[in-house]
Formats: sequence, C-alpha cells, structure tokens
Amino acid sequence: MFCVKLAGVLVAVEARYAFTERLCVDYIVDASPSECDFAVSATPEEIAAENDDDAFSPAYCESLALYRKICTRMLEYDAFLFHAAVISHAGRGFAFAAKSGTGKSTHIAQWMRALGDNVAVVNGDKPIVRWQSGEGSAADACDDQPSGAFVAYGTPYNGKEGWGQNASVPLRAVCFIERCQPGETDRLFRLEDDREIIARLANQVLLPKDPVLALRQLELLDRLMGNVSFYVLRCTPTPAAFDAAYQMALCDNESESLRLTEGSKHED
Repeated sequence: MFCVKLAGVLVAVEARYAFTERLCVDYIVDASPSECDFAVSATPEEIAAENDDDAFSPAYCESLALYRKICTRMLEYDAFLFHAAVISHAGRGFAFAAKSGTGKSTHIAQWMRALGDNVAVVNGDKPIVRWQSGEGSAADACDDQPSGAFVAYGTPYNGKEGWGQNASVPLRAVCFIERCQPGETDRLFRLEDDREIIARLANQVLLPKDPVLALRQLELLDRLMGNVSFYVLRCTPTPAAFDAAYQMALCDNESESLRLTEGSKHED
C-alpha cells in the first residue's frame, strides 16, 4: 500500500499491480495509511468492469478502477473529476473540454507553441477540480454564492500525451470545443443559458450511483456555474482557433493587460 496526495487530500492506495504505483510516482507522499483521509482498493470484478472489450491489461484497468473510486470519494471533500485539459496562464486556469477526436490536444499544443514558457499544462485529460472556501476576494462573491474559488489540480491521469504536473491553478473559465463544418469560420461565444451549461458539464463528470454523492456532484456543478465563465469554441485545430481562445483569456482578465510576449507569436 502507498499513499498519494491529490487535490490536497491524502489517499491510501492498495494495488495488486505495480502499474498504478509507477503511474502515481510524482504524487506519492511519505505518510502512513492511518494518516490518510480514506483508502481505496479494487476487486477483480471492478477491474474487469473497466475492460469491456478486453483491449487493456488488468494492470491498466486496475488503475482506472482505483481512480474511479478516488474521484467518487473526492465528492466528500468538495472535489470532483473533470474530463478536460486544464492550462495555466498568467496565474489563471482555463479548461478545454471536447469529445474524443475533436482536436482538444491539438488546440492545447497551439497554446504551448504560441506562448511557450508563459503557459503550462496542469493536466491534459482528467484533472480534479476542488472548491476552496475563502479563496479569492470578497468582491468576487455573489450574494447567493459562498466566498471561495474552484481550483484545478494535476493528477497522474493526464491523457495519452502525458501532459501534466503536480500543480494547481484557480479555474477561471471553461471552454467547450466543437469541430466546425468545412467552410465555417472559427467562432467563440459565451454561454449564458444555465440549462445548456449544466447539460454540457454533465458529460464531463463522473456521476456516482450513490444518490447522496450524485446530489453533491450536482450541487458542486451548480456552484461552478456561479463562479466560472463558460464558452463554446467552434473551430478547426488551427492557429486561428488559438487566437479566438486567447481572446477568451483576455476577456476573463480585464483588470490586467495580457499580451503575447515578444517573439512568442505564432506564424500563420
């Protein structure tokens, strides 16, 4: 058994295979299981359930089953799995969510190419987002919203590219990427309809079977809608799409003058 620290929560992990411990090496901490907030393990049946088409090894499937359990328990700590790529720029986090094959990774690569060291990928696929009470300023709090902020955390589960780090960043905006049709101009627009936002968010989270935890997930998503801006970017994975998304970052940092550093602009 080994212990990891994810999103500020200590978790004791009991794994049958060495794969999960190797995967979590950057998150392992010197703690005893008794010091952890909770412990997880996976039964053979739970491991097999992650491998519907027998395409993956038992070791890999165990890592998925363990992360599923971790993320379910994280709801007890105001945290949840968010299927998206999160980047950090100018001290603020921007999440990009998309269906498989839409070009999410290509879009993130555009950010890295254009901004270089001024952008970092916190997690390329499955970060944990946690509500932190008291974060941010009192001016940011609404009358019907508690004071605090959502923070995105890196995890060992960061996608096939392996983009990510053991770091965190306050989440400022979420952008849903859609592939536009041939001949259609790249377009970025802000989402204002709460029903559409919650419908899109529901596709990016793990909704537990336990009704109490499922309700907690929905409550956290409702709070997220009151604290983060939401956009849709219809695009092809090109430098022009980066320009549109970067305008989102500018709009969400109106109090600061953010500019591409000299020499970091992409070539058309």
